[in-house]
Amino acid sequence: MAIDATIQPNSPDTLPASRIPALEYHDTEYNGGSTVQMKAAWFLDQMKWLYDNEYKALTGGELYQFAMGAVRPPQKSCFLRFDLGLPVYKSFQEVIVPTLVKYSFHAIFFVLTSSIKETAPAKGNYITWDHLREWEQTGCVEIGSHSIKHPDLRAASTPTRLWELRESKRIIETKLSHLISFFAWPYDSVPNHPEILLKLFNYRLGFAGHRVERSIVFKDPNPFALPCYYPYSSPKAYPLITTSNKLTFGKMIEAAVALPKK
Repeated sequence: MAIDATIQPNSPDTLPASRIPALEYHDTEYNGGSTVQMKAAWFLDQMKWLYDNEYKALTGGELYQFAMGAVRPPQKSCFLRFDLGLPVYKSFQEVIVPTLVKYSFHAIFFVLTSSIKETAPAKGNYITWDHLREWEQTGCVEIGSHSIKHPDLRAASTPTRLWELRESKRIIETKLSHLISFFAWPYDSVPNHPEILLKLFNYRLGFAGHRVERSIVFKDPNPFALPCYYPYSSPKAYPLITTSNKLTFGKMIEAAVALPKK
């Protein structure tokens, strides 16, 4: 569903968005290094800040229209992305999905298809296709592809790239019985000309990591390698976000939606 584009331009609460931050999460106990960590309490703080400050977490379709230059949602908009490849079922079932539902936030879960089980083993913390179906039914969760085996597709051969993009999409669409449109590059590592690769299989947007302009911009020049912000920190540094110039989460988001100073 498209966002209503009739925005009152003179109201500070309804200014049209020019820059939208995409926030890349994994799970609520993620540890990617000493300064790249996430805790459940931090995640809950960050979602509450977005809600208390009246931010809207966009659907994939809404972000697509913005990136294509078709519709501008309110300035206080963001996009939530979760890369899902580890056995982290409890984190999603007990914390992430209930929080999204509580605040009516939308998110895309980018799944590594090789890590999704047909049935939950007696031991382990694995996610199954039934879990994904249940989460989709909340209306807050969409599913995208994060490949099959999480290779570095920038370094991979062309046949490997094509196989990962094609087969991961086919598997997800077969298991969930609907089309998917979005891809997150493993390691945020993007091959040259990502638009050629993704258009082959009817992906509409691709997500990566760093670029000079860290926010997604209206009519984005590279919708197949969209940038993300990393909301991570360390126990010693939090509430400062160590991966974003040591700003607090709120300050990082406010800077992410503001027009750059000339």
